[in-house]
Amino acid sequence: MLLCGTTRPNRPTLTRRSAPAALGIAAVLVGGHVARAADLDWHRLGNEAAEVLADVIRIDTQNPPGGETAAANALARKLEGEGIEAQVFESSPGRGNLHARLPGNGGAPPIILLAHLDVVPADPRGWRVPPFSGALEHGYVHGRGALDAKGVAVVELMALVALKRSGQPIDRDVILLATADEETGGKAGAGWIVQHRPELLGNAEYLLTEGDHIHVAQGRRKVVQVAVAEKTPFWVKVIARGEGGHGSTPPAQTAVTRLVRALDKVRRYRTAVRLVRPVEEYFAALAPLEREPLRSKLAHLSEALEDPAFLAEFTRNPRQNALIRNTMTPTVLEGSPKTNVIPEEASAQLDCRLLPGERPAEFLALLREVIADDAIRIETLLSFPASSSDSASGLMAAIRQLAAGDLGGAPVVPSVITGFTDSHYFREHGIASYGFVPFVLSEDDEKTVHGVNERVSVENLRDGVRRLVALLRALPAR
Repeated sequence: MLLCGTTRPNRPTLTRRSAPAALGIAAVLVGGHVARAADLDWHRLGNEAAEVLADVIRIDTQNPPGGETAAANALARKLEGEGIEAQVFESSPGRGNLHARLPGNGGAPPIILLAHLDVVPADPRGWRVPPFSGALEHGYVHGRGALDAKGVAVVELMALVALKRSGQPIDRDVILLATADEETGGKAGAGWIVQHRPELLGNAEYLLTEGDHIHVAQGRRKVVQVAVAEKTPFWVKVIARGEGGHGSTPPAQTAVTRLVRALDKVRRYRTAVRLVRPVEEYFAALAPLEREPLRSKLAHLSEALEDPAFLAEFTRNPRQNALIRNTMTPTVLEGSPKTNVIPEEASAQLDCRLLPGERPAEFLALLREVIADDAIRIETLLSFPASSSDSASGLMAAIRQLAAGDLGGAPVVPSVITGFTDSHYFREHGIASYGFVPFVLSEDDEKTVHGVNERVSVENLRDGVRRLVALLRALPAR
C-alpha cells in the first residue's frame, strides 16, 4: 500500500487546545497544593487512564486514512486540564501530532516518550465487542489500539500528569509525542516531526516507545525485554502484466497466472540463516532461564544452528525463524474487479523484513533472481536502514533498577524485534531509542495486537503509569 499523509511545503497547521475538558473526566487541578510522590493515588490514576483510553479508542483513527487530529486534540485537552501545555501540529489536514513538555530541574537532557495514535484497520466481525466501542468490562478496556498503541500513549500521558501532581520534578524535561501514521511508515508523523520540527526534540538523550514489554515465562516468572534493535521493513509491490480479455477464453498465460507463478517461487525460497550479534546476545541472555540442553544451545547459538535437527526445531517457532533470516510475506493481492474479466495487470505486496546490516538494494536483486521473470516489475514501497541503541546505557540501567525493585529482580534482556517502530527516525537524529512498555503481557495478550479482541487490563494501565514514573525518577543525572 502507498504511504498515507504528505508533507505540505508551507507552514503546518497548528491547533492549540486550551479547553479544560478532559475527555468527559473531571480534571483534577492540584493548584497550589503539592502532593508528595509517595502520596499519589495510583488507583485513581489507573482509573483515569482507563477512562481516557476508552474515549480515545472511540475516535476512529484507522490508517489509512488516519485522521489522528481528533485523538491528539482529546489528549491535549486532558493535559491542559492538568496545567501542562500541549500543542497539536498537523503534517497535512487531519494528520495530527501531539507535543507536550513537562519541565524538569535541568540536571540532564530530556527524555522523549513516544507513541502513535493511528491504528490498523479492524473488521468488527469476530470481535466480542465492537472494535471502536472503548468498552470497559471486567477490568479491561477493549478496542483497537488498546495495546498498539493508544494504551501506550495514555500511560505516557498519565505519567506526565502524575509527575505534575507530585510537585517533584525529575532532573530531565519529559517530552511527550503522540504521533500519526506509524502503521504505514511514520512519514506523516514521527518522520515529519524529525524533518520539519526538530526543535521539538529538545536535544533529548533518550527516547522510550513501544517494541517490547514484560513477558511471563514458564513458572509465571517475569522477564523484562527491552528492544534495542529492530529488523527493517522492505515493502515491495510485485507487478505482472499480460493480455487482458474475457474469462471464458483465456490465453496460455495471463497477468494473474504469471503473478501466481512468481509468488510460488517466493513461497518456496528459503533465505539463508544469518545470526547477527544483537540476536546472538538476546538468546544468550535468555539461556539462563532455560533448562539443559536448551540452555547450552542458546548460550552458544551459532554452533547449535549448525546442527540440522536443532535448526529445524528452532525455526519451527515463527518468531525465532524470523530473527535469524530475512523474510518475505505476501500480504496484499490485486487483480480483476470481476470474475469474468482477465486483467491486464495483477499485483502482490510483499512485507519483507531484513536483518540488521542487510542492504535493501542487494535484497531486491536477490528477489528478482528468485522470481526470474523479466515481465515482472518490482517497486519499492517502504525502506529505511536498520538501527540499534546501546544496551549498556543509563536508561537500561534505570530499567534494571525498576526490575530489581518493582518486579522482584526480574532479568532484563536486550531484545531484537521482528517488527518495526518509529525509533529509527530518532536514532538517525542521534537519540538513543528503546522499545519498552511497562505492561505485563501474556502470549494471548500479544496475539490481539493487529488481531481481534484487542484489550488491556486496568491493572496494566495503573501499574504501567506507576512503573513509568519510577523509571523516569531512576534515570541517572549527568
